[in-house]
Amino acid sequence: MARAGSKAFQALPTPVQLVLLAAALLAGMVGCSAAWVDQQSYVPAPNICRAHETWRTDCVQVQRPAPPVQQAEVVR
Repeated sequence: MARAGSKAFQALPTPVQLVLLAAALLAGMVGCSAAWVDQQSYVPAPNICRAHETWRTDCVQVQRPAPPVQQAEVVR
């Protein structure tokens, strides 16, 4: 498959090859720039401890509320 694409690319005139190469390079630069700009506003999530890691001091202890207990209906 890659050979067929390579042969098709090589069959194009040199100016067209250069335009396609420049377009691919530009698309890559735009993608990397967008990812870099998006990364600037990244806020890392706090390091949350797992339930069994209560002894750790390098993470945030989360107190999860207990789920409400539902009372069973009495059928009469």
